[in-house]
Amino acid sequence: MSNATQSRSQLWLETLLQALAQRPGGDAAGQQASARDWRLPTRRSEAWRFTDLHCLTRLDPTRLHTRTASPRWPEAFRQASSGQESPARLCLQLDSSGHWLGPQGEPPPWPRGLMPLPSGNITPGQVARTLMPSGPLPLGAALNGVTPGPSLGLQVSGPDPVHLDLGIRVEQSQAWLAPHVLLVLEPGARLCLSWHVAATARAAVAPMVEARLGPGAQLEEAAMTWGCPEAAFLGGSFVHQSPRSVYRRTSVTWGWGLSRDEPFIRQRQGQAETHLHSLAVARGQSLLDTHSTVYFDGPAGQLQQRHQALADDRGHSVFNGRVVVPRAAQETDASQLSRNLLLSTKARIDTKPQLEIVADNVQCTHGATVSCLQDDELFYLQSRGIGRDQASRLLQRGFCEEILQRLPQAALSWPPLRSLLETPTPDQP
Repeated sequence: MSNATQSRSQLWLETLLQALAQRPGGDAAGQQASARDWRLPTRRSEAWRFTDLHCLTRLDPTRLHTRTASPRWPEAFRQASSGQESPARLCLQLDSSGHWLGPQGEPPPWPRGLMPLPSGNITPGQVARTLMPSGPLPLGAALNGVTPGPSLGLQVSGPDPVHLDLGIRVEQSQAWLAPHVLLVLEPGARLCLSWHVAATARAAVAPMVEARLGPGAQLEEAAMTWGCPEAAFLGGSFVHQSPRSVYRRTSVTWGWGLSRDEPFIRQRQGQAETHLHSLAVARGQSLLDTHSTVYFDGPAGQLQQRHQALADDRGHSVFNGRVVVPRAAQETDASQLSRNLLLSTKARIDTKPQLEIVADNVQCTHGATVSCLQDDELFYLQSRGIGRDQASRLLQRGFCEEILQRLPQAALSWPPLRSLLETPTPDQP
């Protein structure tokens, strides 16, 4: 990157921080300090060498707003239980004032097992900093931390499962949204959290989830994020796992001009389960980047990770999966697989499974494959009277469904997700 480009990037960042400081709850002094200390990552950095931030820096910091639209909830979601039935389901959407409201704009009817935390107890980065005591936070988390509101903190208790759906929809250009969610799961608690994010205009969405899982707690997180080619997504989940806890995360992303998803999980004393499954569908000129990190700080931890990507046209998929197994993490059982489907000579896939193992009594495997649609599979379908284009779509759908089947059943009725399966290029959600 030239000095002139670096200067423009730094000026953009300083202008952005100044604009965010003017929002209600902003910290002008803190933003000025951040502007002095911060630098946007460049492609000279190993972690960013494949990822360009132009889609983000094309936003005009002086015109940013927080206006949102109502998510297009499926009817089944609108009629969701307010907590009187089991399992309880609660659907919330982010409004333009930074409040989480029900599908009809009503205050949340908190079901049994969900208790809001006092706002004074919610500070973005409080879990992430304990998981990453040294070094800077990922870019999305850092931007989330300097963006005033909205924050949602919940304490989860009881053995009965609770389903929480969070919807964000952006339809007006120059939106900047950075919602923060803090989850504290008591021992034995169970929560299914689903994100539904759609951006149909030039915008940036930077959600951040922080979670502490008590012993025996179970958290299932599903993230379905769709954006137009002018929109940027910078997401992250930071999860602290106690022994016997289970964390399952399934993410599906497509359409964004830029997407950078950075889950960070730490099994503090081992003896926990982590399941990560992700699907990236990069068409047009999408750049979809997943950087994950899993630390094992104790023995007998388990990890199952599978990342799948489909790249077509000039789409670009990036995956880096870091797994750290120090000497204290004996008897760790970890597997990591990256499967990729390359459909165009101009598309690109960069994948790097990364295991860092010091412990000597472990069972750890990793692998990566990049392939095209197989001619024999296409020929077989064509021999059954199916046209080549339709046969190609069927094979792509089968590839995607290997990850989609891990989503909560109710999530499969989300309209953008249906369009992803129905056509090679998703319709507007």
